[in-house]
Amino acid sequence: IWRFARHTGKDQPVEGAVFVTGCDSGMGETTAFHLAKVGYHVYAGCFAKESFVKYESYSNITPVQLDVANEESVKQVAKLINESIISSNGKIKGLYGVLQCAGIAYTAPFEYIPMSAFKRQIDVNYYGYVYVAKYFLPIVKEYVLKPGARRGRFAFVSSGPLPGPGVPFITSYLGAKWAGEALCQGLRMEMRLRQLPIDCVMVSPGIVKPTRLAEEGEKLLEKTFSEMPPEATTEYREMVNAFTKFQIEEPGTHVSVVGQQMEKIMLHGKPWMRYFVGFDAVAATIVGILPTGL
Repeated sequence: IWRFARHTGKDQPVEGAVFVTGCDSGMGETTAFHLAKVGYHVYAGCFAKESFVKYESYSNITPVQLDVANEESVKQVAKLINESIISSNGKIKGLYGVLQCAGIAYTAPFEYIPMSAFKRQIDVNYYGYVYVAKYFLPIVKEYVLKPGARRGRFAFVSSGPLPGPGVPFITSYLGAKWAGEALCQGLRMEMRLRQLPIDCVMVSPGIVKPTRLAEEGEKLLEKTFSEMPPEATTEYREMVNAFTKFQIEEPGTHVSVVGQQMEKIMLHGKPWMRYFVGFDAVAATIVGILPTGL
């Protein structure tokens, strides 16, 4: 039964293009570099145009400026990428993967977090998923339905799987990520009900390093506490500091493993629903199903 359940089918060919979001740093960056080396043409979505320079030496990486939280930006990038593939005159066979790595995280107590910061995380971490999936699905569908085409992929980066343990001080972040879980699983079922050759997959990382999350997280932490009332510091700052200290001191899993898992997602003919990154991500599943009194 285990071997049947974990069977991944016939491997898919390495061809065509993938679109990766969050390529300014971290998981998106390592995914872009890794899949380019494997042989895909990678469209690397970057929030800042300054990030383009790191991809200049790669002929098969095309950076594009993208704000996943801006629907019009996503719409225009989808159009640009499709036009780029068409103008390649068959050099790029089609768009077969949309791998969403973009994300942002604020650490703050729910009681005092500014609504602007709360909503920003929903906009990036959930509506970013929605916009990208919505505007790129018709493009991927068009290419995978051509005769002899390989299967398509939509991958969403979560933050620990469901059912997972609730975590303090990142309520808006996890709320958005868990909403993304529902989006992915529902879309995966819709594709199967329509018998479309498109698979939706979750990537569930634990603590991943090195990324810019620690450096940027500290800046966001200071900014967020400066925008909250003094009671936030008095009542929560010591606990929040201990929480962030734990994350910083944990060795974590090297970020390159994310790229390796993305390669498997593109390769497997029958991909699993979830690909883990790190033992702590696997452990979160076990913890999540324990009785709540433990």
